[in-house]
Amino acid sequence: MQRPHYTKQAHIVELWEREQQKLLHLPTVPFEVFRIENARLNKYSELQFESTQFPLPQCKALLPVLLKVKWDEIEVLSADGTYQALATLPRPYTEKAMPMDWRAIFAGYRKRPRSVMYSTFVGMMPQTVRVLVQVEDSTLRKSRIDLIHRLLGTYSLDEISHGLTRMQPTNEHGLAELEHVLYAMRHPEFHPEPFVESHTPEGVHGHLPQLDVYDRLLGVTEHE
Repeated sequence: MQRPHYTKQAHIVELWEREQQKLLHLPTVPFEVFRIENARLNKYSELQFESTQFPLPQCKALLPVLLKVKWDEIEVLSADGTYQALATLPRPYTEKAMPMDWRAIFAGYRKRPRSVMYSTFVGMMPQTVRVLVQVEDSTLRKSRIDLIHRLLGTYSLDEISHGLTRMQPTNEHGLAELEHVLYAMRHPEFHPEPFVESHTPEGVHGHLPQLDVYDRLLGVTEHE
């Protein structure tokens, strides 16, 4: 820095001090690139964005929303002037998985049990759960939806699916035991390994004594 510049006829440190006065400070707040779009959910609480449908079970059907579209995600905001954040969705090309609020989805099915027969969400369910709830008998369908909704308060949908797999074939009597199966899966019984010791001779290892022999030695009779 103390040596002269090869063409400026001045020391480099002097040139640096002059240049510093012309430098611009970088902003401390990052610049956010996005665009705002208006949208409306369909009657199944789904958002259509470009060629992709996003399920938003936590929102009301036909709800108008604002979309804050970024390069990697979409923020769904309320359009009532409060701009409340309703959901954050990944852009399809990022290939990121979208978390599903299955309990909210099944809460919607409880209000409209028939919708489970054609809902977009059903295609995202494990096959065992899908087969369980997509039955023609309306009474049976409603009771099974209520059961899954209640179990989702404690277990994930994947856990419920694994529990159903263990119980195949599924019937109404077996479904009554589903909660016990799920509990056993999450809290498996502890089976300790046999204790290994080398002091007992092999000849008596595992031997079960005959108690009647001891009784005779002690003079004990059955009447006593």
